[in-house]
Amino acid sequence: MKTVDLKSRKGAIIGFVWMFAISLLLTGCGAGKVASGVSGGELQTSEYRLDESCALIHIYRPGSMVGVAISYNLNLDDEVVFRVKNKRKTTVRVTSEGLKTLWAKTETREELPIDIELGKEYYVRCGVGMGFFVGRPKLEIVDLQVGKLEFAKIKR
Repeated sequence: MKTVDLKSRKGAIIGFVWMFAISLLLTGCGAGKVASGVSGGELQTSEYRLDESCALIHIYRPGSMVGVAISYNLNLDDEVVFRVKNKRKTTVRVTSEGLKTLWAKTETREELPIDIELGKEYYVRCGVGMGFFVGRPKLEIVDLQVGKLEFAKIKR
């Protein structure tokens, strides 16, 4: 006959239910409008060919179990350009040169300044780091060859 300690099992079930409820709450908190472009057509999200009239920013989040339920909006200056989720990618076409800021916010704001030059491509890897209540956004520019390989692995 097998003896089961119901107190420890009950505590584990309650803990699981709490964690599940919290993850559902956090997943829904960041929902918002994702813009398709800036007025005047300065940037648009889609697949584009590189030429001398624009720069391309390839934005992606590789698959990871860390923060899998956490998503956030990625902004280029004051415009939302992408909803960052696990195993997602997009390309943003920028038609004006100069210093711009990619940024995202969950419980903290993460900024990545990027000096745009027309005719160039940039790869930005997004992720989630540990936070107190919610994961924190991580943004980094990666090498062109590494970025191309990681970007191509994401099917969506």
